[in-house]
Amino acid sequence: MISFTSAATITGEPELEIDRVSLARLRTEFDNRGAAVLGPPALDTGAHLRLLDEALRQRRNASWSLVAERCPGEISQNNLRAHLGPHARSFLSSGSVLASLEQVTGHRLVPSWSASCYTYYDGPGQHMGEHCDKRDACRIALLVYLKTTWAPPAPPTAGLQLHVFRGDNASSELLVRITGLSNRIVFLNGAEQAHLRPGLAAGENMTMLAGCYQLAISPT
Repeated sequence: MISFTSAATITGEPELEIDRVSLARLRTEFDNRGAAVLGPPALDTGAHLRLLDEALRQRRNASWSLVAERCPGEISQNNLRAHLGPHARSFLSSGSVLASLEQVTGHRLVPSWSASCYTYYDGPGQHMGEHCDKRDACRIALLVYLKTTWAPPAPPTAGLQLHVFRGDNASSELLVRITGLSNRIVFLNGAEQAHLRPGLAAGENMTMLAGCYQLAISPT
């Protein structure tokens, strides 16, 4: 296992552990399609539940809605966001997460706190439109799916998927559709490759941690 410690880690906070074979697979996936998928399960049960509990608490205490439909210059979207809590900050800045990001993406990265948040998709039609992430604020994204539900016996619809394209717009080749299953992590080349989430169907919802990372500045 690859596991590192960090002064930023809360005592008892779990860290991301990925074996070398899986790291090699993730690097190949990232190189080939700009999106690498870990899990489920990606995190141990304790780590997963701590982040999920914090996400639900932050939703109650520190959340806001983002709704933009056909507004010139804005991304079409309808979802809810919340500020990070200490568990999310500790996890995203932990040594093991930063080391895994470098192994998978080839970049030395640091958290971009202003662009990171908890995100919630709760009802029919909620979505995130086609976009690329801002390069200076979110060169690489780490998406941690904490809870995803749908209405069985029907399978999850496209509304619970992340669509990733080869180029910087959706007219380029669609490379992969990733279903956001609970306790799944996606490493995403979101600044260079367009991506989107279609609208949710009835009975579907998703809670996730969206971590953004900037390139680390080497000391001179």
